[in-house]
Amino acid sequence: MLSHEKNAILTQSGPGQPMGRFMRSFWIPAMTAREVPAPDEAPVRLQLLNENLVVFRDSAGQVGVLEEHCPHRGASLFFGRNEEGGLRCVYHGWKFDVEGGCMEMPTEPSTSRMRHNIKAKAYPARIAGGLLWVYLGEARPVPVLPAFGFLGLPPEQVYASRWHQECNYAQAMEGELDSAHVGFLHRMVSQVDTDHQALTGKYFQEDTAPAWKILPGEAGFMACNGRRVDGDKRYWRLNQFLLPFYTMIPPRPGDAQLVRMWVPMTDERCWVICVTWRPEAPLGAQELAAWRNGENSHRKVIPGTTTPVEHKDNDYLIDRQLQKTVSFTGIHGIRAQDAMVTESAGPIADRTREHLGSSDLAVVAMRRTLVEAATKCAESGAAPAAVAKPWLYTVYATQAVLPQGMEPDAADEIIQAARARAPQAAANRQEIA
Repeated sequence: MLSHEKNAILTQSGPGQPMGRFMRSFWIPAMTAREVPAPDEAPVRLQLLNENLVVFRDSAGQVGVLEEHCPHRGASLFFGRNEEGGLRCVYHGWKFDVEGGCMEMPTEPSTSRMRHNIKAKAYPARIAGGLLWVYLGEARPVPVLPAFGFLGLPPEQVYASRWHQECNYAQAMEGELDSAHVGFLHRMVSQVDTDHQALTGKYFQEDTAPAWKILPGEAGFMACNGRRVDGDKRYWRLNQFLLPFYTMIPPRPGDAQLVRMWVPMTDERCWVICVTWRPEAPLGAQELAAWRNGENSHRKVIPGTTTPVEHKDNDYLIDRQLQKTVSFTGIHGIRAQDAMVTESAGPIADRTREHLGSSDLAVVAMRRTLVEAATKCAESGAAPAAVAKPWLYTVYATQAVLPQGMEPDAADEIIQAARARAPQAAANRQEIA
């Protein structure tokens, strides 16, 4: 269980809150690059960390991220006109550039110097790795982007998607770190899956109580979980948790790498951004079609929205007959199954009522890591160490079958693939648009 006080620290990310200040030390992934409007197109709304923003591109293609409300009388800039190098509020015609500078103030006399003293609140923005990144912190110069493996790759090797979930970010993220649920929530009951590496396969059903080992690092931890398989061996998966809200799970052999990002919109809703990539080759047409259809890794959404097809208000399209005959839940898709169990606990779960077991070790480690980091940041005012070490984000999730008694951190074949690359191998690969 978690006390009310610590649960509040974990879940509240608004300005002035300890977690809010901590998260604002990092670049925040906000949306996919294809969701960013083209030059002079209408702005789009964006919620991040309990702040209401608008995103637009000016005539030169520069990306602007502004506080939604005009600094004059508070009208929403979402309804503004994006024209001739800036975003113009339609209430009185005040116009702002991508840095928040007031370009025109037509309701004031031509001799007035007032516009030079007025700024809309603006945030630095970058487009890299198929995503829009926004920096909500105060540090100048702004820090370097985290050196994930997909940054700097050609567009044909990276696919990103975004959807929203109706619960707190930490609650949604816990499902990704909870490997023990896989043998139940995602089980198929109508077939014998002989593929040991499949997500719902035999390895997850033979041993439903994995052993756990947490390996802390400067940017988070590895959540190692091992299941007894094939008599005298263990199947180890090394999942990654990276500050402040990133997770990686091992892909099946031959599948693309992936990272998920659990980004607070408000305290009761979050964005889920998933990036899949191949470091050495373009993505295949078949896997792209599967991702767009939500068959694996990504989630299918209603076209033109970030709303999943299976969601809380339609009971995730549960089919009770399929629940009896085909799948353990009767809900189609791993992402929808995960969303159901996390959203059905309420927008912010009351963690004082929990009864945690050994299977919750990674969840406990994530909560402790975040609460302690946010508290330390609030008390010292210093940025987390990981912000200044972007190369720490070059890690991967991996898996292997090891002899019984061999710990994963003692096996070079698995631990070397999971560790961060040296700084020179993670040299500031950033494309800025």
